[in-house]
Amino acid sequence: MRLVRASSLLAVVFASVSSVGCVAPAEGPRPLPRIDGSVDAGDTIDGGGTPGTDAGFDGGSAPGIDAGGTPGVDAGIDAGGTPGVDAGMPLGTARYLDRCTRDTDCATGRCVDDVGGSRMCTIPCTSSRDCADEHACAGGVCLPDDTGAVCSVATPATCRLGLCLGPSGGSGQCTRPCDDANECPAGHACTSVAGAAFRVCVDIEKPCTAGGTECGTSLCVPGVGCTATCRSAADCPARRFPGLPPYTCENAFGSPTPVCTPPLIDDGGDVAGDDAMGALCNASFNECRSALCADPAETGANMCIQTCGAEGGCPVGWGCKPVEVDGGGIHTFCVRAGNTPIGGVCSAASQCASGLCDSAGYCTRLCADGVCPTGWSCTALPGTTIGICRR
Repeated sequence: MRLVRASSLLAVVFASVSSVGCVAPAEGPRPLPRIDGSVDAGDTIDGGGTPGTDAGFDGGSAPGIDAGGTPGVDAGIDAGGTPGVDAGMPLGTARYLDRCTRDTDCATGRCVDDVGGSRMCTIPCTSSRDCADEHACAGGVCLPDDTGAVCSVATPATCRLGLCLGPSGGSGQCTRPCDDANECPAGHACTSVAGAAFRVCVDIEKPCTAGGTECGTSLCVPGVGCTATCRSAADCPARRFPGLPPYTCENAFGSPTPVCTPPLIDDGGDVAGDDAMGALCNASFNECRSALCADPAETGANMCIQTCGAEGGCPVGWGCKPVEVDGGGIHTFCVRAGNTPIGGVCSAASQCASGLCDSAGYCTRLCADGVCPTGWSCTALPGTTIGICRR
């Protein structure tokens, strides 16, 4: 399968997985788009927290964070005093990521809910960087990160970290605090939003209409998609595939403050549209915001995809999977994922929450963080530094 660059028409063949294509030149220039950040009067900040930077343009109120109290409290953690101490029972030997049914199975005394109705041993944390890459620090322990999951702003406690970003009284997406976009899932920016005293991950690689109500930031560039305010390009989604031009952080689209600006094809870049990850696309000329279109061999249809990193990974419902590229090594892309936890039985990658099914028939995970269950080892894929947990 081929990757065709708009500027050089360079073809790259993908081995046994997916064809990823950038766009061919657009047919004629388009009018310079501008931000439309006005919001319906009903979109107000709902809930507590110290207000953050209001990024709404045209005087509108941006969707806000409803934290519902302290972020990340009571997110699937057994209640009742210090785990493993109340009944005087000895603690078990199970380590982080090992399966468990009760607190006393675990060396740390913490057994928490994992994906697919299973449970896992966890560890204490003070920040998400203390946790496995697909986890976040919530309530003092590491829990599965659900950034990107649909939530109700009225009941933010349904999110693992208790953070739901969206218009007051409506639906939104679960999110997490961040320092830069590398800590966020693919396609997300790390930005300030109303109602939060910290920066959070916001999905900006999706289409929107005038008013920006589809955008967590309320900032829409019609025809280009959502955007977000930024301090530098590090706050904007990473474009990891070799040769793809990066986002810039600049005063663009009529914005009075710097915003994440994709490399538009009209400006010599490769982005020709606003289609989100998962949207159907034309492999010969795609309008994916990522500028990457996979062929049916991997995804079942020509579909917009995005590159990913082990730390930020992909949104809920997607897994970060290594893909071999002939002549170009192995790169990681977001693929459709299921709900089976690490160690669970699988016959296809799409069944696993990680998007990774070992050839021996069990779900596994990337281990750039060096974390694997007891008895497993972090094994590098041949010729790469990409590690996979293996029994």
